[in-house]
Amino acid sequence: MEDYSWLDKYKGIYAQLLEGKVFIGISSNTESIHRSTKMKEGMLLTWVITGKGILKTPDCEYDINGDSIMFRHPLLDYQLTLFPQQKHRRCYLSLPMEFFSLFLGMHPELINVPPVFGIEPNKAHLDEFLLLFDKIHKSEDHDFFQILPYIERYLLHFLEPYLAQSRAGSLKKAKAMLEEDFISSLPEIAERTGMSYNTFRKEFARVYGMSPSQYRLKSRCENAKQLLSMGYSCKETADRLSYPDLYSFSHQFKLSTGMSPRSYRKDHIL
Repeated sequence: MEDYSWLDKYKGIYAQLLEGKVFIGISSNTESIHRSTKMKEGMLLTWVITGKGILKTPDCEYDINGDSIMFRHPLLDYQLTLFPQQKHRRCYLSLPMEFFSLFLGMHPELINVPPVFGIEPNKAHLDEFLLLFDKIHKSEDHDFFQILPYIERYLLHFLEPYLAQSRAGSLKKAKAMLEEDFISSLPEIAERTGMSYNTFRKEFARVYGMSPSQYRLKSRCENAKQLLSMGYSCKETADRLSYPDLYSFSHQFKLSTGMSPRSYRKDHIL
């Protein structure tokens, strides 16, 4: 493990913006700490460099050790205990409720990040912290929006692996929905799978090589081919695939395949 004992001399050092609503700093203590609360004021990301403790939620209990991240926010009820006779060193970033709401809007999968998780010791963690600390320390309140990209960068430095994992599961769920749900709008599908619409569109295209609307059109056409081959009439196929009328179905099918559904049915019926 890295030797972080030099941080002890910075105990209590902090920087702030917006009259303390944005707060970044370093703490060090050996006393036990017990807190039972909900983060009503905003969100708090804490890098536990050394120390031991337990964080309990209504559903689970998490061990806190050196090189752990604690991620607390207004949607989390928890009890926190840091054990006595331990050297607790922590780098923390506290953000107001407004920023949590903004960040959650950009990254809805944030709610799936566990409240405590381990990280591999890495000098980059400290570099990122010191960079953000310096930016906040040198800034005035009116510079806040210029600091936002640095805040997001710091949060994603620690949280992105969990966001990406959650996003992958959400994309698979969205893909399955696009294969059978031809009524819901794309923003509705994004919302039901826990993604923002912009993230859904960009990540889906990156992973699957086509936009959600293109994939839905392809899936709908493949379903139509299967139904027509099984002997369903053009009208029955249009109804089963939620087309508003036979004309819309025939028009889209011909655009996709180059032939009418009637001709396709005649040539491919089993």
